[in-house]
Amino acid sequence: MSRNRRPRAGLAACLGAALVFAACTPAPAPAPPTSAADTDPATEVTAFVAQLQPTAAYRNPTAEERRHARGAVDLLLDGRDGLDEATGLLTAIGYDARVGTDPETGREYAIFRTEAGGDRPWGILLVDLSRQVELAIEVPHPNSDLHTEDVGLRLFRAVPGSMLVVAGAHRRAADERADAAHNEDGLFQVVTGRFARRDLNQIQLHGFADKSLPDEDAVVSNGQRRSNAPLRRVADALEDAGFATCRAWTTRCGQLEGTTNTQAEEARRRRSIFIHLEITWAVRRDTERRAALVAALAAAGLTAD
Repeated sequence: MSRNRRPRAGLAACLGAALVFAACTPAPAPAPPTSAADTDPATEVTAFVAQLQPTAAYRNPTAEERRHARGAVDLLLDGRDGLDEATGLLTAIGYDARVGTDPETGREYAIFRTEAGGDRPWGILLVDLSRQVELAIEVPHPNSDLHTEDVGLRLFRAVPGSMLVVAGAHRRAADERADAAHNEDGLFQVVTGRFARRDLNQIQLHGFADKSLPDEDAVVSNGQRRSNAPLRRVADALEDAGFATCRAWTTRCGQLEGTTNTQAEEARRRRSIFIHLEITWAVRRDTERRAALVAALAAAGLTAD
């Protein structure tokens, strides 16, 4: 999509003119990702998420790690031509990079993954290489909001031109400092912040307990008490598919509206589209209902304004 295009910045753009006495650190050299033709990305994501524990250590990225991540995401959003340069930046901060062909869709993808429970808890970026990225799918609470990573994977496959972002730590880690949806300094926020800056539509997946809102299957919001066309399309599509849906712009939804969500706030500041979707456990635990939910989302025109 043309709105995601940007001019390439040279070495001088890596720091501002205010740093008069500092030398700019050269960017890592471009590096093609390793081929993983026989690897199923669903296997990669599922195995990673299963390893995340609330007792694991956690730290926020350094300034250099943040800079590398910002540059890499911008390159990935620019299209396939930036893949090698983005790989160099991401491998320099702890990511393993591979490309393969999705056995379910036949589309080529790139997956970037850090070590679960390691010193660089950045998580997973899964990018559809078949076209320019048009939708960001976000899983901030893996292995806590159970099966949201599966919903994310299914949606990634259902909407060509998607990028799936899975947080790299359990939300309870480090006394909940690792909570990606409420951590302004985490790498998850660095990545999603680029989406908001580039006016890329985002959908973020959460889960709630059945007893928290017993009469609803889903909550649709954007962290505000107002709506827009994409929100209304999602709510309509879910209801048409038989899911009882609470619309946060018309009624209270059991404090599940995402009003303190860090990514929602960034999107609001940038005036970009952000969809906060809460899914009840009764839907998430049922494979067929998860599939039906994803089909409804895919039909809702998530990449349109």
